[in-house]
Amino acid sequence: SFEGKGGTTRKGRNIYGMQMARSAFESAKENLNGKRPFILTRAGYSGLQRYTALWTGDNVASSGHMLLGTRLVSNLGLCGVAYSGYDIGGFCGDSDSRLFARWQQVGTFAPFYRGHSMINSKDSEPWSFGEEVEEISANYIRLRYKLMPYIYSAFVEAAETGTPVARSLVIDYTQDEKIYGGEFDNQYLFGKSILVAPIGSHDQFIKMYLPEGEWYEFFTDEKFDGNQELIREYTLEELPLFVKGSAIIPIYPNAHTNVQGTGDTLELHIYNGSKPNTFNYYEDDGTSYDFENGNYHRRNVVFDPQQKELRLEKAEGSFDSRISELKVVFHGFNDEEMSSIKEISDESYAFVQPISDFDPFENPLRGKLKIDKVKTLTMKYAAEELKISWQ
Repeated sequence: SFEGKGGTTRKGRNIYGMQMARSAFESAKENLNGKRPFILTRAGYSGLQRYTALWTGDNVASSGHMLLGTRLVSNLGLCGVAYSGYDIGGFCGDSDSRLFARWQQVGTFAPFYRGHSMINSKDSEPWSFGEEVEEISANYIRLRYKLMPYIYSAFVEAAETGTPVARSLVIDYTQDEKIYGGEFDNQYLFGKSILVAPIGSHDQFIKMYLPEGEWYEFFTDEKFDGNQELIREYTLEELPLFVKGSAIIPIYPNAHTNVQGTGDTLELHIYNGSKPNTFNYYEDDGTSYDFENGNYHRRNVVFDPQQKELRLEKAEGSFDSRISELKVVFHGFNDEEMSSIKEISDESYAFVQPISDFDPFENPLRGKLKIDKVKTLTMKYAAEELKISWQ
């Protein structure tokens, strides 16, 4: 639409960047024999999301730029760009150990997850900052891969509706005046149910805000009411994360990397709440465009607290699911209401592994990132409708 209309270089540069990404995408798609291209740019114009992922450019290894990156990605999501991220650890300058650990954690919950640093800077890999940072980084990298079914389904939603993966709080809580004051600008939702509250690299305490509803602390299941501010202490191994009441979070518990396989077990983490909720679980081959011809596996997972029921609707599509075993993990349910399910059992659960006691006197809470008791139910996974009810 701009062809032949003239204009300045300033007006044309972002359009030019977008068209470069477009030409790279279209050429790659034509020559990849049905495989999906991956294009990455740091410049573009409205519409670039059709062709490329975006990173936010050459940032600096500082806590300010780490937190700025989360705001940039949230705002890009408001502009329709769902696939974006930042250079974890900082591109320019040298990160320190605490900054790198914190950046790895928050980067786990960015749509585009990549470490990147410039030449002539210090090494910036997880093992470059000592064993403690290496263990923390490994925990969050593994968590990222475990969350792949949650993340992949969020990208499907973004492709179909434009709803971003990293969501500014203004999307879901538009009428809440608290989120417009600037004090909680760094917070965002990752997908529809996980609230991320990034913490500064050398901060021990953080002031954060929980919007309306019911919230569970991700690592411990401690429950909070919404519409309140919190000031809490966090050790270096903890990122402030909260899960909405009624959330449905799918996990691949045996995932290591997305190349080596995700395993054949699906965990569905169900968080007790007062409102009904639906999650659209989705699989395809991850590499081709065969999904356009129905080669996918897709089904609604419905949590209905009024009917006291969890339902997996019949799967759609011709893709054979990788899953053979289903494990349902109930969070926040009491013994009495779940006693009617005969096969249910109690166990402790941890999303991450405890790290070594490098300095147990400095961090007495270390290794406590564990949920004391959840209700679990294991069954064979099937494409037909599955229903679990309780009293």
